[in-house]
Amino acid sequence: MNNNVKERPILFSADMIRALLQEYSMPGQYKNQTRRTRGLNRFNDFPEHLKERGWEIPEFVEVKPGLWLAVCNDEPDDDFNPWVRCPYGKAGDRLWVRETFFEVYDDQFRPTGKYCYAATHQGYVHVLDEDGGIKINKDGTEASPWKSGIHMPRKAARILLEITEVRIERLLDITPQDARMEGIESVWHDEETDVCLWKDYSGRSNGLAFALMSYFSLWDKLKGAGSSKMNPWVWVIKFKVLTINGELK
Repeated sequence: MNNNVKERPILFSADMIRALLQEYSMPGQYKNQTRRTRGLNRFNDFPEHLKERGWEIPEFVEVKPGLWLAVCNDEPDDDFNPWVRCPYGKAGDRLWVRETFFEVYDDQFRPTGKYCYAATHQGYVHVLDEDGGIKINKDGTEASPWKSGIHMPRKAARILLEITEVRIERLLDITPQDARMEGIESVWHDEETDVCLWKDYSGRSNGLAFALMSYFSLWDKLKGAGSSKMNPWVWVIKFKVLTINGELK
């Protein structure tokens, strides 16, 4: 790999993992982008005294790859930094995907170097104790083998992405097509008319008529009810799924 190309971790939910796996098989059909607020908090929550002055950010400009400048309608205070570096990298960099997992051990409790992934695992998994019985926690609950993707090491990752584009925009500026490419799930599709119903991630309905509504329900599920209406600045990270289990596309 080119030494100028950097790799960074990125965490995805089970729904999005499945969309990435589908995208690998059918590029441009399921998920090729993600929106994140990491590193943009000070622009989404800038000081109250600047708001009172009517200070606003109409846009961000990429000054050099990965480095962005907030273009302001007024000069901010000296203690407010208008520069921000994308924590996910730049076009050409790579992202290895973290997901819920566990490492597989043999019957002698030795690591096999293989991993199991919750997003695609079928069936229930028991943790066995040294006597071959089901391991029980001190509180009486059954032990779970699953580990949060936050703790996944690089060697356990099965999905590698290559960034193709980075930009900053308001969340509500997302287009219906981009909402679909965020990996939202179609729960019903009419092949004759190509009409879809999209998953309601809040669980309040059996489906939503518009992709944008589905995506905002997903955002609110992850960030908290009503979060999408706050219209934060977000990183728009577009990518291609480069490898699954080391298999280069």
